[in-house]
Amino acid sequence: MLKKIFVFITVLTLQLSCIDKFDHPTFEKQVSHEIFPQLMDSLHFDQRLKFPIPPPPPPSEPNEQDKNFEKYKIDSADLEKRIKSYEKQKIELYNDSVKLMTAIRDSTLLLDEEDKRDFLNFYSLNIKDIDTVSINKKYKIDIRRLNADPKINFIYRSKLPGGREIWNTDHGFYLNSIVSISRIQFDRNRKFGVMTAGYSMGFMNGVAFRIFIRKNNEGKWVIDKIQTTYIS
Repeated sequence: MLKKIFVFITVLTLQLSCIDKFDHPTFEKQVSHEIFPQLMDSLHFDQRLKFPIPPPPPPSEPNEQDKNFEKYKIDSADLEKRIKSYEKQKIELYNDSVKLMTAIRDSTLLLDEEDKRDFLNFYSLNIKDIDTVSINKKYKIDIRRLNADPKINFIYRSKLPGGREIWNTDHGFYLNSIVSISRIQFDRNRKFGVMTAGYSMGFMNGVAFRIFIRKNNEGKWVIDKIQTTYIS
């Protein structure tokens, strides 16, 4: 009997030890690395591409403005040609030898209370469901662990000029964007999470996002929704 009790206590101690030794920072970084390619697929845009401008809407009374209506039909036909040209250029640029450089902000952003509130609301969680592990400190991002489309290369933001000069400097490569990502807030069971990201394509030309993520039935982390929170 004493032997059984000893075995039970030993197993219980080992289980508690495993719980205590859970490496949250490593887990969070692994999830971030898993989500990052999906995030880049959603946000990335080759700035060398120019969207064709659509024609103005047709007049409300074409019978009274026949000339304008005919012009609208011509403009629409021209737009179709420009869209085809755009799609062709998109393929050509993707297949050219130019690598698109994305500058990664060296350290993670921090989440605020609004991010956490929206996280609870989005997944219908209670405050007691939130993971209490502190995520109030930044960590340096290892760009060697970041994966994305082979067309994209990464460099630390700190390696480039500050402020708007980053966009006015000849770097010897094509700077396409600046990306920043945050820490991740999980629920207690680590099935759901929220993070934020920023994507800038020039001075006063950037967007901030809130990203809701979850672990699917295959055990992989996927993006549920990308919510725009700010545009400059």
